Amino acid sequence: MQNFHPFIIVLTFVISTVLFKLAHSLLFEKGKYEKRLQQYVEFNDVEIVEKRKEVSDQLQNSSLKKVAKGIETVINLSKNEQLLVQSGVKLSLGELFIGRVMLAIIGLSGGYFYEFHFLIIVVSGVIGFYLPMMYVKQKRKKRLQMASKQLGEALGTMANSLRAGFSFMQAMKMVAKEIGEPLGPELLKAIQEINYGITVEDAFQNLLKRLPDNELEMVLNTIIIQRTTGGNLAVLMETMQETIFDRSRVKDEVKTLTAQGKLSSIIITILPIALAIYIRLVNPEYFQMLFSHPIGWGMVIYGSLSIILGWFFIKKIVHIEV
Repeated sequence: MQNFHPFIIVLTFVISTVLFKLAHSLLFEKGKYEKRLQQYVEFNDVEIVEKRKEVSDQLQNSSLKKVAKGIETVINLSKNEQLLVQSGVKLSLGELFIGRVMLAIIGLSGGYFYEFHFLIIVVSGVIGFYLPMMYVKQKRKKRLQMASKQLGEALGTMANSLRAGFSFMQAMKMVAKEIGEPLGPELLKAIQEINYGITVEDAFQNLLKRLPDNELEMVLNTIIIQRTTGGNLAVLMETMQETIFDRSRVKDEVKTLTAQGKLSSIIITILPIALAIYIRLVNPEYFQMLFSHPIGWGMVIYGSLSIILGWFFIKKIVHIEV
């Protein structure tokens, strides 16, 4: 075991360096260029495309970007492309895959270093491999929730703009300027597509692919119908704004009432795992008996199934559609 310590230390150092480079690229390099673009962005499609192309060329110089691009050409990772777009995470598919592999290796190395059971080592590697995807899905969830909260304010701004004499496209541009991430920039992309010659219906469908929200879908479909049938769009938007605010209020009330159940599911799920880790660190011999006898294996399997079923049923109970 002692002969592997230098190898594990070197491997951990290399993996940590790669992960630090990924985090630096995510938090600083790409964010820096995005902020610079946002300061000078205008509704001029040619200038925006040229600036983004220049930024993309600069980012391609990174060796990590080259490795990630090579991985994308070898492995088909397109199934996660839509998820990355919806989450707003500034990583390419190759960079995400590299992060997943690095965390899996860290999980396997950590389990081997502490001499865990083979099954626990494998589970640690699997958890490490799927942690980045859990992070991306959580970012996607928060981004969609933020877009839903911004929608009511956006409808109010558009209604006031229409009453002041603005056209529909001018009102959308005003919302794109006033509303922040994520709804504002996504509306800006829709406006750019319309300026390129794409129909309003197709631009709205692309917007829904980037922000798949039920309330946004309802609003966009209502606008499309109104453009066909006619009517007072300002009054219609004010009505939709009131509906969205009422739904948001009901959602907050439901979230408050189900908070205790959600906390219970988290505690019930984490407590046995945390207790097992604590016993393994404090008294390894006592813990190892659990995996050295068939009865112990049966208890582990039964306990794992009970945790999964308990978490599943509690999530079903506290999940209420509004």
